[in-house]
Amino acid sequence: MERIKRLDVYQKGVLLFMCVMVLGFTGMYLPRILRVGFAYQDTILVPHQENGSMVYEGELQGEPVRFTVSEDRTVVFQYGSRRYGPYTAKEDPAAIPKDEELAERMTGVEICRGSEILFRGGVLAVEDLYMLYREDGSLENIPLLDIDENGIAPVEPTAETILKLLHGPELTHRGNGLLWFGAVLLCALNALSILFEEELFRWNLQFVIQDVSHAEPADWEILSRRIGWTIAAAGALIIFLAGME
Repeated sequence: MERIKRLDVYQKGVLLFMCVMVLGFTGMYLPRILRVGFAYQDTILVPHQENGSMVYEGELQGEPVRFTVSEDRTVVFQYGSRRYGPYTAKEDPAAIPKDEELAERMTGVEICRGSEILFRGGVLAVEDLYMLYREDGSLENIPLLDIDENGIAPVEPTAETILKLLHGPELTHRGNGLLWFGAVLLCALNALSILFEEELFRWNLQFVIQDVSHAEPADWEILSRRIGWTIAAAGALIIFLAGME
């Protein structure tokens, strides 16, 4: 505590900024990391069992959102008061594009919304990524990339989303714990360099001069320390922000 009292206003300000930053971002990271589920657009839908069906629930664009995957392999999507589906998918080898080079690695699929065919073609699955080729060999467009005049992406699920849900989607979470740890570590090292600036200064000098006990830092040395502390604190802030998604 006595060491902190000897610090000047700038040093105390940097330490306070880093403490607030660590506490604030830790409070924001924890809910994101602990909320594990299906990543849909800009949200995480948490899964649970309900009456024999798998349900993925959350909130999207301020409205409650819910996917229900039934035992009979149908998918129903609810967004607020609106209901979409039911969606179904069935394998059909005849749907695979005939002239596509990767045809042998594809699975023929027909995806319907009620009696309406939404997609018919070949599906190439690579882990949790699905590449959809229509019967004519063209790639299926991804509606989620289309933004309306209000800058909002449509909420209705794509054919790829339906396939992921039917095959059991990979669960994930938001927030990068490794980046959080890196930012906290950077703050800790920066705090130590502030609290023990004189000890570190003389430690480095012992490899250059003989009598380090009488050495005094030049103005440039003092300025460079402050620049370094500022850059480190700003770098930690950037790392914290980068790890939020």
